[in-house]
Amino acid sequence: MRIKIPRRNKYNAKATEYRGWRFDSKAEAKYAQELDQRKKSGEVYMWLRQTPFDLGEDTRYRADFVVIESDGTIYAVDVKGVETSAFRIIRKRWEKYGEIPLRIVKKGKTVDEIIGRRNC
Repeated sequence: MRIKIPRRNKYNAKATEYRGWRFDSKAEAKYAQELDQRKKSGEVYMWLRQTPFDLGEDTRYRADFVVIESDGTIYAVDVKGVETSAFRIIRKRWEKYGEIPLRIVKKGKTVDEIIGRRNC
């Protein structure tokens, strides 16, 4: 008989469910709620979650969200609790290879925006 031990996130993020979807943290679930509210108000046309992007030859990164606003603006969003050294590498790769802007959200506020390549 096996004993199942719950897996703990190393940054103490608590997985949270919203609309039947499992999010890696409460902050991500809260951001999804905000996107739904913005969609109801007409500001956001649609949003996607966990969208993969190829950042160079050997790096695939999943953005937490991709947002398409009603005016046609498209950008990716990463909700951060802790910015790790691994994410700093992703940031540099996004600056080089990203084809849409990446917005970084901490504590519910957009704190940084990385613009992707301009020659797309």
